[in-house]
Amino acid sequence: MYLARKYLKTGIHYYIRESYFDGNRIKSRDICHIGTHPEQFVIYPDDGVAFYFDPGLIEAIEKAGAHPETEVLEKIFWPFLQPETRRVIDLFSRPAPGRRQSLASQKKRCETASFHMFDQRRMHYLRFGQLDMRGIGRTPKKMYRKLLDKSRDEIEQQFMEMEKVLEKREKKNYVYAAFNVAGHFESEISRMFPQALDQETVDGSFLEELCRINEDASFWGDVGVSGGLNEYLLRYVFWFFDTEFEGSVYLEDLMWQFTRRHHGFRRPRRQNAMPVGEALSVMGITGADLSQMSVKSLTKKYRERAHRCHPDKGGNHEQFIRLNRAFRNLVKKVGKKP
Repeated sequence: MYLARKYLKTGIHYYIRESYFDGNRIKSRDICHIGTHPEQFVIYPDDGVAFYFDPGLIEAIEKAGAHPETEVLEKIFWPFLQPETRRVIDLFSRPAPGRRQSLASQKKRCETASFHMFDQRRMHYLRFGQLDMRGIGRTPKKMYRKLLDKSRDEIEQQFMEMEKVLEKREKKNYVYAAFNVAGHFESEISRMFPQALDQETVDGSFLEELCRINEDASFWGDVGVSGGLNEYLLRYVFWFFDTEFEGSVYLEDLMWQFTRRHHGFRRPRRQNAMPVGEALSVMGITGADLSQMSVKSLTKKYRERAHRCHPDKGGNHEQFIRLNRAFRNLVKKVGKKP
């Protein structure tokens, strides 16, 4: 069983659902609706850390044909338990008997299981934070064991929870990587500096991949394909069009990997600092221009210059690196304006 969230006009509604096998297919079903305040079903009899679940809730779950163990309900209601109660549970928790054998079995099954590439790319980014997905085939498949024996609905609910670690500045990068937008471009730049690409082409490529996933019946399984955009994809549209690409640190990452392989070297300091005057000159604007700019207009100016000077357009590699440094320094100043 698992906790499912549904976003409605009246707020977030919570459901207890379960995945189950129906022949060779894994489906999901509602066990019960627990409203907008699930914490109401957790009762603390003496105002301490001890608690029990509302007998009416247990009765409703059993009436639906489910018989969960206390540990399962604790996992479902974990976000709604009091902080001190969670601390005490963590303190006294012990691995269930046979858990180690179960994990070993799951890892073994992962080696022969088939996982959708959209799921793999999402898991890969959430684990490593990399835009470049070309090395995804070398990732140990045991990383995807959380996807085993779950319906599409449970998997999507799981991703919604995992994606909470993303900061706003990371979300467009995440969507770009998850939908493999870089695969529409031959340039290496697409896997390092997507902000330097023609953004209309980037937008079109994202929408093409979005539609491909939305219409993939084999991906959606028991959720099914509807005539409109699946509700589980809506957040990705918002993240892609309402946020900007995060500045790339691709070259710094390469240097760090190099120094780790060669003892005796120390990681150099990231040389992000650039005098304001130099940054303005590189961007082709004046201080007066900058004072009138928003982040959006500065980004537009950056894209215009990046499109002309990046190496694939015959530009100079060093100039392109300096342009990225200048943009990163100036965008911080714009972002601090009231």
